[in-house]
Amino acid sequence: MKLFISIVVAGTFLAQSANAQSVDAIIKKGNDMYKVGKFKEAELLYRKALAKEPGNYKAKFNLGNTLDKQKKSADAAVLYDEVAKAKIPTNDTANTTNFQASIYYNKGVAMAKDHKLAEAITAFKQSLRLIPEDQKTRENLQKALNEQKEQEQNEHNNNQQQKNDPPPSPRSQEQQNNKMNEKQAEEMLGKLRDSENQLQKQLQKKPSNKQNQKDW
Repeated sequence: MKLFISIVVAGTFLAQSANAQSVDAIIKKGNDMYKVGKFKEAELLYRKALAKEPGNYKAKFNLGNTLDKQKKSADAAVLYDEVAKAKIPTNDTANTTNFQASIYYNKGVAMAKDHKLAEAITAFKQSLRLIPEDQKTRENLQKALNEQKEQEQNEHNNNQQQKNDPPPSPRSQEQQNNKMNEKQAEEMLGKLRDSENQLQKQLQKKPSNKQNQKDW
């Protein structure tokens, strides 16, 4: 099962300092690249923004989305965790329940793609605690739970099959030993025949010690 659900991208917000404006401009360019599917270019821009402002949660969040699109789900999950722990200013428009829920939702999607179902289920549940009525999160949580149950059932069936398989019988081992003994006996007989043939050839070649008799 794969969860192909769209991932939320954090927008840019007004900032007071020139450096913040520069960082937000870089993030905006990254968002533009992300929207047209140029994920590698977007990644480079988000990393550039983080180089200027390492604690920028918007750049981290969007970098996580970009890495997930490039099948780097584990790396994306690390960034989502960092964003979830970040202290967002109370006057920031991103300081909303919806954005916080999106962090856990995106992590759940990334973990499900990476087949880490237990972590995906935990993330989806965290998202639902913030927005219980979110239908997409509920659907993805149910899919992850179903797949986890299926995996557990398959593991149980495999273990049961291994228990039911009979061990090799002693008779089978004995038959195998008999086959080995028969082969060894044939090899010995072959060597004896070769030795006998060589002896016969040597006797035929050996000159006679008797002198030729003459008639007088």
